[in-house]
Amino acid sequence: MAENKMPSGIRRFGYLISIVINFIIMYAANNLHRWNTPYLTVRFSECLWAINLSLSTVIFAHFIFMVFDPKWFRSFMKSLTNVFSFISVYVFRQVFPLDLSDSMMRTANLGLVILLLLLVLSIFIELINSIKFYKN
Repeated sequence: MAENKMPSGIRRFGYLISIVINFIIMYAANNLHRWNTPYLTVRFSECLWAINLSLSTVIFAHFIFMVFDPKWFRSFMKSLTNVFSFISVYVFRQVFPLDLSDSMMRTANLGLVILLLLLVLSIFIELINSIKFYKN
């Protein structure tokens, strides 16, 4: 049985909500320095390109999902957006624009490393799912 390529109204609404939320997050990320966030350093601006790129790919993918969302394609696009999320987290970790105590810095760094590993795992899982769903 062929998979319905056009998403239901509820799915489209969910994608729209996700797009709006990602735009809000992007707005917030781009304005954190104006809001004098105490734990961010001026180096945060060096990470913004990667954060914006990651959020933009999610927005783009969900925009496409509003008109075309078979399972194989969703999994493939999720793996692609996870690649950009990995880049974003990697850049953030390299720049590390946070003003934290030594113990908090170690904890945050460990959290970022764990997140990077989980993103790699997620990329491979979604690619495998994409192939599996495509063959079915």
